[in-house]
Amino acid sequence: MPFDGANFVLSEHDLLDSAVYESGLNPIDMRFLDRHKAEQIRRHPPGWAYRHQQAFALAQVAVLLASVGLFVVPLSAHEVPFGFVAGLAMFGLGSSALFFPVKGPARWRERPTEDLNEVPAVIRQSAEQLQRRLPGVGFVAGELYQERVRLDPYLVAEYGNARVVLGIWDGDQVIACA
Repeated sequence: MPFDGANFVLSEHDLLDSAVYESGLNPIDMRFLDRHKAEQIRRHPPGWAYRHQQAFALAQVAVLLASVGLFVVPLSAHEVPFGFVAGLAMFGLGSSALFFPVKGPARWRERPTEDLNEVPAVIRQSAEQLQRRLPGVGFVAGELYQERVRLDPYLVAEYGNARVVLGIWDGDQVIACA
């Protein structure tokens, strides 16, 4: 019989959606996560030195060349102490930029995670509840990084190609939870 239901198979999206709703969870809209991610990128722009790195590099080259000039010209006039001090001072100024951190752009990274201990308790409970209902579900932690500093994470449940956002938090503050 063609429509007897014996060959009826739920898609990964349907299975994940039904497991979420049977668990009593209210999933976070993916558009909310997209807006949140865009807002966080806007709030964490790259630093001034990163945005002007070409001009900064040219200025640094000019200062280093000036340090050579300040060293050579007084030496040719037999002013050794002045040439040495002026050359070293300009060289120190030109190379001092190497010792200051440059804040680059913030970037989102996702990684699979099985350790839910890094997730706030309320979001972890939702994830464990979903995992009991649908044992094959996996979790992905998304994190905003800016120069090796984790700024703003979120947790997504994945089942095959289907994804559901379970929570977004910032430090101890939960922004949204399923």
